Amino acid sequence: MGHGEAKDKDDSIRGSQRKLYRQGSLTSQITDQDGNISLGQMANDHSSIASSRGTLRQRTPSGKSIRSRTASRVEYHEDLKPVLRQGLTRNLLLHSLVILIGSSFLFGYNIGVLNQPSQLIRDFYNETYTNRYNEPINSYKLTFLWSLTTAFFLPGGMIGAFSAGFLADKVGRKRAVLFSHIPAFVGAILSTICVAAKVPELLMVGRFITGINCGFATQLAPMYLAEITPFNLRGAFGTANQLFVTIGIFMGSVLGLTHLLGTRELWPYLLLVNAGPALLSLIALPFLPDSPRYLLLVRNRRLEAERALRFLRQELDVTADMEEMETEMTVKENRVDGEEEEAYTMKMLLKTKALMWPLAVAVMLQIIQQLSGINAIFFYSKSIFKGAAVPEDRIEYAVLGTNAVNVLMTFVAVPIMDVAGRRPLLLYPMMCMIVILGAITAALKFQNTIPEMSYLSITCVIAYVICFAVGLGPIPMMIAAELFRQGPRPRAMSLAGLANWLFTLIVAISFELIQEMTKEYTFVIFLVLMIFFTIFVFIKVPETKNKTFEEIASVFQPGGDIEVEEIVDDVFEEKYVEEPDEDSRLMRGGDGIKRNGSVSRSASASAENVTIDFKRRKSEDKMSLTKSEENVANVDV
Repeated sequence: MGHGEAKDKDDSIRGSQRKLYRQGSLTSQITDQDGNISLGQMANDHSSIASSRGTLRQRTPSGKSIRSRTASRVEYHEDLKPVLRQGLTRNLLLHSLVILIGSSFLFGYNIGVLNQPSQLIRDFYNETYTNRYNEPINSYKLTFLWSLTTAFFLPGGMIGAFSAGFLADKVGRKRAVLFSHIPAFVGAILSTICVAAKVPELLMVGRFITGINCGFATQLAPMYLAEITPFNLRGAFGTANQLFVTIGIFMGSVLGLTHLLGTRELWPYLLLVNAGPALLSLIALPFLPDSPRYLLLVRNRRLEAERALRFLRQELDVTADMEEMETEMTVKENRVDGEEEEAYTMKMLLKTKALMWPLAVAVMLQIIQQLSGINAIFFYSKSIFKGAAVPEDRIEYAVLGTNAVNVLMTFVAVPIMDVAGRRPLLLYPMMCMIVILGAITAALKFQNTIPEMSYLSITCVIAYVICFAVGLGPIPMMIAAELFRQGPRPRAMSLAGLANWLFTLIVAISFELIQEMTKEYTFVIFLVLMIFFTIFVFIKVPETKNKTFEEIASVFQPGGDIEVEEIVDDVFEEKYVEEPDEDSRLMRGGDGIKRNGSVSRSASASAENVTIDFKRRKSEDKMSLTKSEENVANVDV
């Protein structure tokens, strides 16, 4: 038999091996020179990826291997990526709903809850201070007190967001969420009793403490969701986080209507509603598992991580998920430059050069979200509806309809996030938003002379909300959780969350002043900013759809895309010399395998059953190859 025929038969053997591999029935199947086949069971030893110190290898459809030249980076071949694509299970949905209701919904509710009863709260301040000082409060001081009430929420959020990463690493994701409910209860009680106690300051303090809870929520919910969901559902669940925020905003506005709780006697109970979702989470969450990634990669509790995965996936065999996490652990252990540590500090995060760009992207997306002009759109919506001859008593319902559009389009974004990808859903809506900002500027400029322009303004408001809901609404916080490995993720999200809350505060303080100075040209400022932001997203924001955390992190490593070396698995081309013994067995953790004079250390501690002969020669005869093929054919596929 010629060399070409032998190679064809060898390729046929490998084809059968790969078929078995994809079905998950074996980890590796290597034919030795005597025709014997050694099987490594995936379900038992989790060794589907044979890794060495600084090297991770995986088989490709052509029968070759891919080996990373960079110790800190991993590349999976798409066809042989571990079988991580999972369907939506009942337990995963239940777990996610508890997180979303107790954190995301609560955050959104507190954003919108004071919009409708704002005049009632001002009246309460006026009456209280009149009784206290025997004279009515002047309009300037009343406006100042109202501004303090709304503004105190934001510094509280900054504190919560910045502390969330430390808390998540210290006590775990689940306990951190449970701890975050303490300020939710305290804030709700203080805000509610302010009227009975006739102490307006209690409302301000209550809003500050509630802000701490919401700051925790904005970081812990997306982090927790990203770590419990399979990567093919990560976009949908990340978008669900924003969906529940918009539902919370909508419900806060609905309950504040005058025929519900938006009355003189009942408006304090709007703030007590905060305790409801927190109580639900407090009851249910203790019965649910912590993040499997946290349990394995931070606490090294393998059995607990497996139990958590079995609960979430509702499957006994969670080998693929465990291997994906162990790959990240292997890369962490192999990193010699100190980039990855068990617990990251903020100082380490800021000093690690490899994390500068992902951190810049995560922070910049938060800034873009707040400077996109969405707050200005909602601020102008009342005057726009009024200019379009909407009756005064119907304007609040028109604004409520705008919030409903926000909810609806965010709901639409949930199933398409993992289909269209993050980059397209950022870039195309942002381009549309630039056009809309130009159109609404023209409409505001000419609506006094051209009445029809007011209808263009309404159209622009709705279109802008739609674009925001599918792009800049859900993606920034979701992608911030995706850009980092397990170690730096909590601290990085804390910085990103701090940036989000900080720029929310800046916009809240400065917007009315800017609007007073620029009048109808207010949106020109946002238009110019959006042009620069779109360029930044196009150049620097990577696609994270259907990628593992390790693959995403590798994009930002020095040298760009991962460098790979194709190693021809036909050992006629390989020149391996095994050291130190002659039995050609893949050794565990310390003994080296020398290739072309260079030694790479083996980290394949679980590959005990895999026998590899590196001494195959071109002189292998026809009988040996035929015997090997027959052995493969006998395996029950």
